[in-house]
Amino acid sequence: MKFEVIEDIGAWIVRRDGVEIARFGDQEAALADIAARLRACSNAAFSYSLAVRYLARA
Repeated sequence: MKFEVIEDIGAWIVRRDGVEIARFGDQEAALADIAARLRACSNAAFSYSLAVRYLARA
């Protein structure tokens, strides 16, 4: 399972396997959501990854 947290203007988007599953107003809430999901579905038969993408800074 691949999780992503993507910074967008005014939102942090959480995706799992390329599909948006949640939006949050701050990064901390987005990461807490992923942590809760990982705790709920922790199964040694699966591999998990997390990527965080930030907006480009000028």
